[in-house]
Amino acid sequence: MPIKTGKQYVDSLRDGRKLHIDGKVVTDVTAYAPLQGIIGTIAGLHDDQHDPKYRGILTYRSPSTGDAVSKTYLEAKTHDELKQLAGCFHLRALRTFGLMGRLTDFMSGFLVDNAVALRLMGRTEAAARAQGLVELCRETDAQVTHALIDPQSDRSTLDAPAQAVHLVERTNDGIVVSGCRMLSTLAPVSNECYVGPYYPRKPGEDRYTLAFVVPMNAPGLTTLARESFHQGHGAFDRPLSSRFDEGDAILMFDKVFVPNERVVIDGDLEAYNNLLRVRPGYTSIQACTRSTMKLRFLAGMATAIAKANGRDKLPRFQAAIGELIALVAIAEGIRSGAIADTLRRVEAFERGETGIHGDGLSEPTALASPANAAINFFFPYANTKAADVLRIAAGSGVLAMTEADYAHPDVQPLMDQWLIGPDIDARRRLELVKLAWDMTGTEFGSRAGLYERLYSGDPEINAQRWFASPITKDCEALVQRLLQA
Repeated sequence: MPIKTGKQYVDSLRDGRKLHIDGKVVTDVTAYAPLQGIIGTIAGLHDDQHDPKYRGILTYRSPSTGDAVSKTYLEAKTHDELKQLAGCFHLRALRTFGLMGRLTDFMSGFLVDNAVALRLMGRTEAAARAQGLVELCRETDAQVTHALIDPQSDRSTLDAPAQAVHLVERTNDGIVVSGCRMLSTLAPVSNECYVGPYYPRKPGEDRYTLAFVVPMNAPGLTTLARESFHQGHGAFDRPLSSRFDEGDAILMFDKVFVPNERVVIDGDLEAYNNLLRVRPGYTSIQACTRSTMKLRFLAGMATAIAKANGRDKLPRFQAAIGELIALVAIAEGIRSGAIADTLRRVEAFERGETGIHGDGLSEPTALASPANAAINFFFPYANTKAADVLRIAAGSGVLAMTEADYAHPDVQPLMDQWLIGPDIDARRRLELVKLAWDMTGTEFGSRAGLYERLYSGDPEINAQRWFASPITKDCEALVQRLLQA
């Protein structure tokens, strides 16, 4: 099946899934009002693929059918192909202002990364199944989510908790699994879910060493979603909550059957623990692109708000916003670096190497992914900083009335006279402050701040991993080299 239209995507969600949300059991998510905004946004992205203005950027010809499919699944092997892939990610982030961190774009790159990694590790059968899942999701134009984290039953240890998704039974044609996984962003409105590694497993945890894909309506699968942030406000008062609330969920597997062709890893500890390490980095390009777009959007919001209240003329705010613009420039450099780094890895993989290394003279010996480092540390800092600047630029003005207040005949003339700004009328000024409030003060805004901090997992664990990197010894060796000179 070629690329879906928006209507076909909406129809695909009427699959009898079991969703618990806002105290209700929902089997037709398309009929549930709080999800209409995000469903409409994703449907619009599907329609973009059919728009002549965007089609060449967003789609390519399927290598198996020749039909037009999403370019997010392109296994780019040349600089030109990587530019095309990055361009696709950029346009989709542009259409959503970088506010949807787990669009299916992320999982498209993730699934392709997995297939390449398993091929490189010599896991021929697993790689074939992983490639089969790439083709399944690509050819059905599926919205794919993931559930990578074990439930928070005991965070004092990294051992797999008993409540995590685990193997219950093997049969001739598949496996049966039970347990929980989190935090599945976009799960309420996705078609498929990938369950796989994020933190490594230990010897003896074979029952938990699993990677597979299941449809969201699989028998025995229950989606327990957090409350919706879109609760009926219009786009004027909640311009972001009403369009971009992806949702987050815990997935509960009660003896869910997974056919063999959908099982990528079953008990292979080495493959499980190396799946995220040995990969080209298509996922990282998408993540850096999305994060850069959000940083641009936040910087733009801070600028627009400062102009609306005259603070753009004050040196303090010029400096604060100027720093954000500098961070945007750095982010664009990181995005370009991620593309170049992925190309080097693809070329190394073609030579049968599992990583990239320098000669120690003309370049460093120990090399790691700049994109992963940026995702772990730079973007959480930059986007948090940008949100803080936006708060300061907006000030208490975000505590504003509603569109309905402005529409009242007794109030509108007074607002038009008194609640204005430099070169901006009362309505547009109100529209801007409601946007700033939705980004910084509502439930949507609070979740966005938390999301950026934890986008790539626990920051402390990430830092400990970087400490264990060969780069640490490489850096220390410089000191020893000077002392021995």
